[in-house]
Amino acid sequence: MLRFRDTLLASVENLSTISTKAFSLIKKQVVLGLDPARPLVSEYGSREFRLSRDDANVVQVVHTNAGFLGESGQIGHVDFCVNGGRLQPGCKGHAMRVARCSHFMSSCYFAASVRKRVRMMGVPCDSSCPKQGTSLLVANAKPIRLGDDIPPTSRGMYCVQLDHDESCPFD
Repeated sequence: MLRFRDTLLASVENLSTISTKAFSLIKKQVVLGLDPARPLVSEYGSREFRLSRDDANVVQVVHTNAGFLGESGQIGHVDFCVNGGRLQPGCKGHAMRVARCSHFMSSCYFAASVRKRVRMMGVPCDSSCPKQGTSLLVANAKPIRLGDDIPPTSRGMYCVQLDHDESCPFD
C-alpha cells in the first residue's frame, strides 16, 4: 500500500507548478524540483505558483539551467547546482537548443542518482550556482549525495561536478 509519508513528488518544467498546487492539501514529506521553470512563472505566475520551501518538509532542487529556462538562487531546503547549474556539457547547438538540453538534463541526472549508477556528491557552496570553473565553497561543511535519500535535516546549496560529455550519459 502506498503511504503519503513514503511518497516523493518529483516534477520538471511547468508541471512543478501543477504538482505543487494539486497536492497542496497534503503536507508532503519530500518534493523534488527538477530545474523548476523560470520564464513563464517569472512573467505571469504569482508567488503561490512557485516551488518553495513551504511545499514540503524537505524540498530538494536540481539546477541545470539556472537563470535561463530554470529558476536561479536557492529555492528549496537543499539545492544542487550540477556543473555550475547553468549550461551542461554535452549540450550542443544554437543557444536555445543548449538551454533546452541543459534544462532537461536535471531529469537525467536525478534518474541516474536514484538508480545509483553514478555517485553524485554535492559539496556545500555559496547561496547561488557559481559560474562554472569558480569555487565558492563553504568551509567545514560536509558533502551529501544528490538523490532520493538525502538526510532530511540537510540544508543549503551544494555544487556537483560531473565529468562527462554526452547528452544523457547514464542511460
